[in-house]
Amino acid sequence: MSTSRPENPAHARITRVAPGIHFVEGPASNWVVLTDGDSVTLVDTGYPADLAAVEHSLETCAPGARLTTVLITHGHSDHIGTLPELAKKYAPRVLAAAEEIPNIRREELHQIGIGDILPRLAKPRYARWTLHAIRAGGLAPIEVREVEPVVPGIALTLSGHTVIPRLTPGHTPGHLIFALPEANALITGDALITAHPTVSTRGPQALGDIWHWDAPAARRVFAELAEETCDRLIILPGHGPSHFPA
Repeated sequence: MSTSRPENPAHARITRVAPGIHFVEGPASNWVVLTDGDSVTLVDTGYPADLAAVEHSLETCAPGARLTTVLITHGHSDHIGTLPELAKKYAPRVLAAAEEIPNIRREELHQIGIGDILPRLAKPRYARWTLHAIRAGGLAPIEVREVEPVVPGIALTLSGHTVIPRLTPGHTPGHLIFALPEANALITGDALITAHPTVSTRGPQALGDIWHWDAPAARRVFAELAEETCDRLIILPGHGPSHFPA
């Protein structure tokens, strides 16, 4: 594993997890870059304001390569924010769970709103997070029409890597996580995180109930993942740093 902090507008932190697998810890949410020769797959895409950082990470991890595929864990603004611009520029295949496509297309919206966060704005951590989310484009209209469904449990080969999607509903109806068996790693999206701006705890943990579409289901998913992964797999979360087994 190697880590660098390249000079870019968002100071995104890039960690080489394994050959051709890079974890990018952005200002408030993360993405993963898979590379093989001239092919690049991106897992999640940050907030709208993260576009420069996303493109910088693509160029850093795979200079001159072409973005061929985007995998989406779920359709929240901090995970699909730059996708409209990336779709215009690169025309990649966009893949997500069938259950999540209405959320990504904004035919439905399963995402925290201002009314949900207002009662918590007296807490400094929530106030800072809200300000960042607004400045990063969290309230901007984001709509992506061209999305293909994936079949959970069926392995994909993307940019030279085996990727196995797994449906983990709770955070959103069609939340996916992605196993990278050749690297002993798991991209967990928001089903399991390692840090969040609204809390002081660090390490594998669940998001609070306020963030989930179905909080009891999300808690069950987290419990299953924590049992399966924390001492066995490299965790590449949607928020917080990567976590490596001891």
